[in-house]
Amino acid sequence: KKKKKKRKKEELKKDDEAQADDQADKKQKTDAKKGEKEEEIDIEAEIAGMTESEKNFIRAQAKLEQRMINKKIKKTHREKIKEFNEYLGSLTEHYDIPRVGPG
Repeated sequence: KKKKKKRKKEELKKDDEAQADDQADKKQKTDAKKGEKEEEIDIEAEIAGMTESEKNFIRAQAKLEQRMINKKIKKTHREKIKEFNEYLGSLTEHYDIPRVGPG
């Protein structure tokens, strides 16, 4: 009975952590969207005295930068670490650092 209670508590903790992570991800995405709108306003003020090609260049750079930011935001730190550990686990021992020196 005690083991079952412990398991249930652990499962509840995991579920709570997962929900907290999901909420944090949603907040980051909404914050990114708000930041995107604010940046558009700032860019328009910045490019007031430029030629049309300069304006297009600045706008394209801003779009590209925003895409890169959104791409990095998609995964949480935990997901990135998990993926990296899976990658390292799949490597052969050929890549291990050899021992150097006496012993």
